[in-house]
Amino acid sequence: MPVNAERGAAGGSEALQPYREQLDRINELLVDLLAERMQVCRVIARVKSAGGIPMMQPQRVTSTLDQVRALSGTRQLRPEYLNDLFQLIIEETCDEELRVMASLEPPSGEE
Repeated sequence: MPVNAERGAAGGSEALQPYREQLDRINELLVDLLAERMQVCRVIARVKSAGGIPMMQPQRVTSTLDQVRALSGTRQLRPEYLNDLFQLIIEETCDEELRVMASLEPPSGEE
């Protein structure tokens, strides 16, 4: 690598450091929020299980996706980006709800 490029890369790293630290803090907050969201979904799974409510609630998925897409404009985010991101979040949530609900079912033959 040419000397000027090395100097530029090093200088760029110093200039970027505060922003990288800010991104690291935001990433930690996002992970914390996802963990909090998942914990709420585990409670929902227990309520569904106790009430005999089906795990999959298609109308809720649709309304959630509609809601986040609607928020995209005021947040300067592409609606497709939020839709894809929340599709993944919802998929993982559904998987976790299924695991929780399965753990609450009595073993076969013990009903």
